[in-house]
Amino acid sequence: MRQQEMKLEDLRQNFPEMPSELRMMVESEVQKQISMVSPKRRKRHMGRKMIAAVIAAVMLLGTTVFAGVAYKMHSEPVGKYAVNTKIEEMNQMETEENNLVAGQTQEVIDIKDVRMEVSYLPEGMVKTEDGKYSYTDALYKGGVSIIFYKMDTGDAQFDMLTTNVKESEEIKAGGYDGIYCELYGGDDGEISFNQRIYVAYTDVHYVMEMYAASDVSKEDALKIAEGVHLQPVADGDTQDIVHAYNWSAYMKSKNEEEIEWNPSVAVPKSAMKNTHAVGEAFAAANVELPENDWLGLGNVEIKVTDVKVRDKINMLDLSVLDDDLKEELQKEINQSGELLPAKINYIKYGNGIDTLNEVVDSREVPQKLVYVTVEYTNIGSDELDEVLFFGNLMKIVEENVQMKIYTGEASGGSVAWDDAVPEGIARNREMWYYDVHGGERRNNYITNLKAGETATVHMAWLVPEEELGYMYLNLDTSGGSYEFNESSLDLGYVDIRQ
Repeated sequence: MRQQEMKLEDLRQNFPEMPSELRMMVESEVQKQISMVSPKRRKRHMGRKMIAAVIAAVMLLGTTVFAGVAYKMHSEPVGKYAVNTKIEEMNQMETEENNLVAGQTQEVIDIKDVRMEVSYLPEGMVKTEDGKYSYTDALYKGGVSIIFYKMDTGDAQFDMLTTNVKESEEIKAGGYDGIYCELYGGDDGEISFNQRIYVAYTDVHYVMEMYAASDVSKEDALKIAEGVHLQPVADGDTQDIVHAYNWSAYMKSKNEEEIEWNPSVAVPKSAMKNTHAVGEAFAAANVELPENDWLGLGNVEIKVTDVKVRDKINMLDLSVLDDDLKEELQKEINQSGELLPAKINYIKYGNGIDTLNEVVDSREVPQKLVYVTVEYTNIGSDELDEVLFFGNLMKIVEENVQMKIYTGEASGGSVAWDDAVPEGIARNREMWYYDVHGGERRNNYITNLKAGETATVHMAWLVPEEELGYMYLNLDTSGGSYEFNESSLDLGYVDIRQ
C-alpha cells in the first residue's frame, strides 16, 4: 500500500506569483475603483492604499472585482447526496466600509489563453498526457484528470451539480476558492474516480474541475490542486496553452445530450445482415465512413479463427497483464486454478440526490473463460504502422423480430430491482486480456503489418455460463458493448454464441 504522509493541515495557502499581465490588470482596476469612491461619504473613509490592498488581495484570492461586485465560489447541499457548486456575486465591496458606489458596472475583461503549471505531484506519479497524471504502477488507470471551463458567459454562470456525494467541504487551493467532494464508491478495491475538486480562478475567468481517483489520497489530491497555477499568455502564443471548454458551448452540448441522446438498444433483425461466422474473413475497408482511417483499421482483413470456452485460466499468458489485473484475476480462481462462480448483484438505482444505488439481492452462477483468436491480415500493397484493434463482447437476444442488447434478466419476484450486474471481471465487456501490445503506450496496437502479413491476437472475457448463448464479438474500434452502432453494423458482428 502506498504510504500517504501529507496531512491536510500541512497545506500552505501561499499566493502564486502574480503574472505581469495580471499585475497590470490589478493596477488598472485599482485606479478605476479608487476613482469611483464617493466624495460625499467621508465617514469611516478608507485610504487609497487600503482600497488598493483590498482590491489586489481579492483578485489574488480568486474573486473577480467589478464596480462594487465581487465573485466567490461556494457550494450548497441538494437533497441528501448532492452538492451544487456555484460562483455568485458578493456585495461586500458595496458596503459603507469600502465606500464603493453600488450599482455601477464595467465590461468583463477579455479572457486570455492560459498555460497551466503543476508544482506538485505525489511520489511515483507522472504526467501521461495533457492534464492527466497517474502512478507508474497503474498507468492510464487512476491518478488525476484535469479539465477547465472558460467562463465566456461570466463567472457567475458557473453552476455544477455533483451527485452521489459522500462528503464535501469548501477549500482554498493556491489562494483560490474551491470545493472538494468525495463520492460514494472506490471502497471495493477497484480504482474509481470518486473525488472531485472545483477551483475558481476568477482573476483569469477559468474554473478547474479535477477528477481524482481512489488511488490518490484526499491529502494528495488537495495538494495537487494547491500546486495548479494558471499563467496568462500573450496573444498568439499557443505553446502548451490550456484547451478549455467554453462554458456556453459546454452548457449547449450538455442540454442537447440530455434531449437528443437515445442509445440504440434494439434494431430490426435485417440490420444484422452483415453478421459473420467463426472462420469467415471480412474486410474492414468495406466500411465506407469518412473517419475510417481514424478507426485505425485501414486495408485489413479480419477473421475470428477460434473460440474456446474453459473452466480454467491456464491458457492465458499472465505476463501480458499488469499487477492489478493479475491480482484481480487471482480472486476469480480456487487453489486448483478453476474459476469460482460469478456473483450477480441486483441493484436498485438511486437518483444520486435523495437516494443512492443499493444492492438489494445477489446470487452466484457458474462462469467460464471465453478465449478468442482473431487474425488481422494486411490485404493492401502498403505497409501499415500502428494498426488499432479492439474487441467488445456484445450480448444480443432475438425478441419479436428484433435484435436487442441483453442487459440482464428482467426484474421479478418479491424484491424490486433495476439491473442485474456481475461482480468482478465478468462485468467487463471490453477485452481486458489481449496478448499483442504496441504503439506509444504499448497497448492495443499492432506495431507493424507488412503487405500480405497476418498478426494473431488473442482476447479473453469471463462470462456467466448462462449468458454464453448471447455472445457476439464487435471488432469495430469505434463501437461499444451496450448499443448498436452504425459503423459496427456495417462492419458486421461475429457470432460466437455457444
